[in-house]
Amino acid sequence: MPRPILATVHPSALQHNLARTRRAAPDAKAWAVVKANAYGHGIERVYESLRSADGFALLDLDEAQRVRNLGWRGPILLLEGVFEARDLELCSRLDLWHAVHCDEQIDMLASHKTNVPHRVFLKMNSGMNRLGFTPERFRSAWSRLNALPQVDEISFMTHFSDADGPRGIGHQIRVFNQVTRDLPGERSVSNSAATLRHTQGRCSRPDQ
Repeated sequence: MPRPILATVHPSALQHNLARTRRAAPDAKAWAVVKANAYGHGIERVYESLRSADGFALLDLDEAQRVRNLGWRGPILLLEGVFEARDLELCSRLDLWHAVHCDEQIDMLASHKTNVPHRVFLKMNSGMNRLGFTPERFRSAWSRLNALPQVDEISFMTHFSDADGPRGIGHQIRVFNQVTRDLPGERSVSNSAATLRHTQGRCSRPDQ
């Protein structure tokens, strides 16, 4: 028989955590980052507890559709962007914002036929070394996106690698600020660890 495993989700704890994050960064927007179908527990089970967030940040188009079906009309950000050109059609239909972290995603946007330009988050690899343009290539990627009629507003994002470790976030903030200092657009940098541990000197907008 299957192992008798029980997972208990406390809605009040989720609401408390979101409120605690807001108190730590009262001037920033707070996004509910819900990955992997709420880590297998079902995004529907956590939606009500997190709907006071400024937006939902997800990985999956199916989850974005489910959140829209639950009645959410606010921003939804696809943290890893699109993987196929046809995904952009669903982004348009569901009014999804999406990350851009590689040349292939810019190419897909350049070939996309749409009457409604997309809101995108250009991602920098400032030290996490997982996704994003290197600092040396970031501004050229921005120039390509900025020239596309398919693109509306461009925000900037990065991901901290050591926010909960001894190294901290200073080295990545310096790189991020230096490269984006004169570019227009919102900034999204602080994950939960950075928001709770490093409340001074951030340049964040949404919590990611």
